[in-house]
Amino acid sequence: MKKQSTFIALGIILIFNSCSKNKEKSSEAAAFQYIQEKKADTLKEKNYIAIFDGTTNKISTLSQQELKIINKNLIKAVEEYNALLKAKLEKSNKKDPSSTLNYEEEKLNLRNYYRQYFVSTDKSGDKTVFIFCFCSYMDIDDSWRKEKMQVFDGGSCYFNLEINITKNSYSKLQTHGLA
Repeated sequence: MKKQSTFIALGIILIFNSCSKNKEKSSEAAAFQYIQEKKADTLKEKNYIAIFDGTTNKISTLSQQELKIINKNLIKAVEEYNALLKAKLEKSNKKDPSSTLNYEEEKLNLRNYYRQYFVSTDKSGDKTVFIFCFCSYMDIDDSWRKEKMQVFDGGSCYFNLEINITKNSYSKLQTHGLA
């Protein structure tokens, strides 16, 4: 009977020791947790726009009418960019038939971009919005909704333009370069 009790006690000690080692391993794994990249799909993501004061970078607001003006101009700018891109790719592909650039893969689709709007007033008193668009981010707490994004390079995954709300106009859309 003593042998059986000793054997059971030894088994229990081994089980507890094994559990504590597994706990250590799982806490180590949590420290090196993989952060999944979040991609935009504005048809599924309702809150894909963050609005900031252009001077202070603090969270701000725009009226529904201002948002309509911005959206209209943003769509026009993307359509203009895509038309120029299509012509450029067609010309390039004719020149070099081995080119692998495909317009459908390269064009901008607003559905695939989160947006940060930075509202300010220019020297002439016009209300303007600098728009920064990005197709994905790696961030646990959605800090892009609370603070200005900083990126370098990135190609068409990042683009920006400025819209003058007062004049209902926009500046040329620019994508970021590649490293």
